[in-house]
Amino acid sequence: MVRIHVVRLKHLLAGVLLAAVLILLLIYLAMGLTRNEKTTGVMNQTQYVQMEAEAMTVSASAVFAKPDEEGMRAELVKKQKAAPRVLIYHTHTHEAYCQVKEDEYVETSAWRTKDSRHNVTKVGEVLTELLTERGFSVIHDKTDHELNDLSTAYTRSLETMEKYAGEIDVFIDIHRDAYNKNGSGNPFSLVTDEGDFARLMFLVGNGEGFEEKPFYAENYALAQRLTSAVNELVPGLCRAVMVKDGRYNQHLSPKSMLIEVGHNENTLAQALNGMPYLADALERVLLDEAGA
Repeated sequence: MVRIHVVRLKHLLAGVLLAAVLILLLIYLAMGLTRNEKTTGVMNQTQYVQMEAEAMTVSASAVFAKPDEEGMRAELVKKQKAAPRVLIYHTHTHEAYCQVKEDEYVETSAWRTKDSRHNVTKVGEVLTELLTERGFSVIHDKTDHELNDLSTAYTRSLETMEKYAGEIDVFIDIHRDAYNKNGSGNPFSLVTDEGDFARLMFLVGNGEGFEEKPFYAENYALAQRLTSAVNELVPGLCRAVMVKDGRYNQHLSPKSMLIEVGHNENTLAQALNGMPYLADALERVLLDEAGA
């Protein structure tokens, strides 16, 4: 009888112990699950916010940026197909501007320097960038055509032009005009709400002094259209077209132009200020000429 009670007591204790272990295990699991749920809840919320932000960014990009980028790219390709090929060069490569603190250079002679960061080559560089942004295929040839003999510079620049024959539709020779004030102020500067500018001018050779005078009429008409286009953007920025005896290498193409950008008493900054408007005018007129 005692033995039976002892056995039952052992079974009872074992059962109680097992139950206690099971209860402790359940409590542990419950605590761990609660802790994981809390942690998981925080993580899910953070992830949700991040995912929402990413989704909004992707959505905004898909709805706005992508079509805009595609449209801009398509427009650029369209212009590139229609736009004429342009050569920018400088017959009088050393022509520079009035020295100021922000634009000091070593002179080769008065208002001239071989440093392309400070002479008309810099103007050509900026115009090249602006026309390229507008879809044009542009070559900026920085060849020094002056060397030590200014009188034969046009002979050398003609050789440069001929080197690109067949590859180029429009030739742009960028100069800086020379002018000295006579006490009446600086008529080659223009200050407007848009900025402080060096005025522009197209010069056309009429061919006098040469037996052959091809393309004078075409280049003169083009210069007139471009002058009007510039002045529509900034009234007075471009002076009237100047016609001079000679050819200035414009006999090579019906789309050849010589552009005077300011003069020796303008600053380089004033010269550069007008380039976006010149680029806009060239885009408008040349693309119209190309039927784009």
